[in-house]
Amino acid sequence: MSGKAGHPEAPVLLLTAGVAFWGWQSGYYLAALAIALLVEAPRWTRLRLELGEADFNRIADFTTWLFVGIAGYLVATRGVSRGVITAFEWLPGLVVPIVAVQRFSRAERINLTALLRLLRRLKARGVPVRDPQVDLSWLYLALSLIAAGASNQRGAGYFAGVLAITGWALWSIRPAHASRGAWLALFVLGSGAGYAGHVGLAHMQGALESWISDWLVGHGDPDPYSRSTNIGHVGELKLIGAIVARVHARPGDPAPPQLLHRASYNVWFSNTWIARAAALAPVAAEADGKTWVLSGEPVLARTEITARFEPGRSLIALPEDTVRLTDLAAVSVGRSALGTVQTELEGGWVRYVAERGSASAVYAAPNSEDGLIPPAERELLKELAQQLGLNGLSAPEALERVRRHFSGFSYSLYRAEPAARGGALAEFLTRTHSGHCEYFAAATTLLLRAAGIPARYAVGYAVMEYSTLEEAWLVRQRHAHAWSRAWVDGRWVDVDTTPPDWFGVETKQAPGWEKLADWLRWAGFSWSQRNASQDSGNQWLWLAAVLAVVLAWRLARYRTTRDEARTGQRARTDWPGRDSEFYALERGLAARGWPRPAEESAGNWAERVGPALPAAVREILPAAARLHERYRFDPAGLPGDQRAKLRELCTKLLGELKLA
Repeated sequence: MSGKAGHPEAPVLLLTAGVAFWGWQSGYYLAALAIALLVEAPRWTRLRLELGEADFNRIADFTTWLFVGIAGYLVATRGVSRGVITAFEWLPGLVVPIVAVQRFSRAERINLTALLRLLRRLKARGVPVRDPQVDLSWLYLALSLIAAGASNQRGAGYFAGVLAITGWALWSIRPAHASRGAWLALFVLGSGAGYAGHVGLAHMQGALESWISDWLVGHGDPDPYSRSTNIGHVGELKLIGAIVARVHARPGDPAPPQLLHRASYNVWFSNTWIARAAALAPVAAEADGKTWVLSGEPVLARTEITARFEPGRSLIALPEDTVRLTDLAAVSVGRSALGTVQTELEGGWVRYVAERGSASAVYAAPNSEDGLIPPAERELLKELAQQLGLNGLSAPEALERVRRHFSGFSYSLYRAEPAARGGALAEFLTRTHSGHCEYFAAATTLLLRAAGIPARYAVGYAVMEYSTLEEAWLVRQRHAHAWSRAWVDGRWVDVDTTPPDWFGVETKQAPGWEKLADWLRWAGFSWSQRNASQDSGNQWLWLAAVLAVVLAWRLARYRTTRDEARTGQRARTDWPGRDSEFYALERGLAARGWPRPAEESAGNWAERVGPALPAAVREILPAAARLHERYRFDPAGLPGDQRAKLRELCTKLLGELKLA
């Protein structure tokens, strides 16, 4: 398959190298093998498809909707950022239909209008548009490298692979007059600059991802040692409905714990909570490698949870009285004295069981850090504690009085202007009496301390939404929550003073299409759970099967032709324009030394051959070619008078050139 002038074809096996590189970086080895065989097969077979412009348009539309549909499904089931990245990871498989069909077509090119619907509409209206035939091989190679970039773990192998494939591609299309030494020198120089940019962009990407995560959610995977709050920030908190965990329960089962704890902090400083004297200590696994004992307390209840983790170290969401983890295939587990549990996992959906007992032995007893009140709020909090009569009360009585006090406050996600000079927390306690969970949790923690009760600030998720579809309690990103923990009668207890209607306030702001998105999320989650390894390779097998069905349908609908070099003539098939007299003219000129290559259109061939014909007929050949292409590819065919004109022009040429 030779390329047209000015449009060199990708070297043999370059596409295979690009697809194999993508398979290596993404881990989709079987999919990469299937795709590589599909795109390279035309080099080894003479099987070709007779496809017209309308056919390419339909296949291009199918490819577009395939990508849009799967990308939408991924965004709905995995969240915006991960869904978009995964869609880019799957690019080589999602766009392969149009590339494979182009490479199996006789022309081995595709009209530009098939890819651009706007140009297609203009052309349909009769507007003159430039509609060259293009080869998608180079574009597909670029998409494979982009997809590999979306999948890679920023290792040196990625840059080396991109460098090798790009160098191979550029070398194959270098100008014939270019000095090889100069070309290599420039390539090495550009590679060095590219590597510096590669490293710099990796660092910038990490910082940008961190910033976007904080801006969008504000409750992402928390730092076990510090926690910045949104107290005093201007604007509205972002609400994201992506599901991050499922607490499994069926109708009639005991209600699950209402709070899943992820981290606790004991020192407040300038709108930031800090975990002081709370180093993570390793927890040894039991013999099965999946059981992790946090405390030797007896097990009183079990809660089964499935949560989504990013690869690497993550904080795990647990009920506050968890004493042991089972069925957790983690690389390592660490626990701090404040009850924070960190795991190292491969990522994806992970199912585990939290076995629950008494929380008293799980977390360290209070120390001096759990009673600290920052100087800026000390006077205000002492005065408020005195007004409420907290001093001298028992811990349970003080807790009840604090709850009643905050029950008169309201929940709000919006702040119209910056906090006053006295600070956002002081303004919340004395003037606005309105805020989100971080206001209530911070104020409750410090007020309890002012009453002499040790307290800590805790973050995690609220469990409040039951799904009958999934028979599980759903935990969304917007269910991220903050509350207080108080030392009462020798044990830590959760104290949540945020008004209960906070959940309804946030639910009302959910988009109208969330139920549809939840169905897609459930479908994707169910599919992942059917594969014990949670490997996406099987999904690629299904995608490959779909593509095979599409290709088989095309082959069945359009009977293929064998290469003319083998048969000496076109196989007789029922395609439009089969009886065109232009084919006899084409055979006659081929015998005179002007054959038309398989990849060259009739129009381009006529423009090339026309100047070599006698002056009296040199303009007739391009005119006949234009009518022939309309007769061949236009779904409407040719009107009767123009069909007669095609016959007349071809007959005249056959006679004048003595080809009949």
